[in-house]
Amino acid sequence: MVMYYTFANKAELLAHAKTFVSNRVNSLESDATHCISADPHDERIAPFPIVLYCFSTIDLLGALIAGRADENAPTPSQSKEYMRRFMTYSPTDTDILIDLFRHKLVHLAQPGPMIRRNSEVISWRYYHDDSYFHLKKLPAQGKKVIAASDWNIPVTHEFHISIMDFVKDIKNSTTKQPKGYLEMLKQKPHLQKNYQNAINQIYGEIT
Repeated sequence: MVMYYTFANKAELLAHAKTFVSNRVNSLESDATHCISADPHDERIAPFPIVLYCFSTIDLLGALIAGRADENAPTPSQSKEYMRRFMTYSPTDTDILIDLFRHKLVHLAQPGPMIRRNSEVISWRYYHDDSYFHLKKLPAQGKKVIAASDWNIPVTHEFHISIMDFVKDIKNSTTKQPKGYLEMLKQKPHLQKNYQNAINQIYGEIT
């Protein structure tokens, strides 16, 4: 018989959350350090697995704040909510990140070549570790995206992402004061309830 696990008290829940969340974001940071080189010309790096790991971690954190880690959870919207609330990303940036990077990496193993937003056609560029360009949408200056061997699409903008800054933003969102996730978890009973629900679903228990 599957049982629902209940933390004995708030202190036990917070201790579990601190360990669980810290392990996940520290693992992300450690793997990113191994996979991303400071040298932008280093061909040994593995950027896409780390970007995918970033979104997986955000999906997890979004599940914790929403209390939904079940197979029918609205994962993209939960992730957007986490990015807006705890990473303080703008709604525009979260939408572009989800549409341009996450969906295609998860389903097609690489970011999409471009997305259309209103009158804009947005492509992307990544940097290993350059905070200056992180989350900047800049005019593409006549560049084109090759969508097929005989099909060129004019691009109006490029959205830039710095992978190590993305990793840092995720980690900092859990620990920053006074409104990081772990700090807000101490103060908000609904977040505590949602954490317990999500953890039970992650571990395969009913809720």
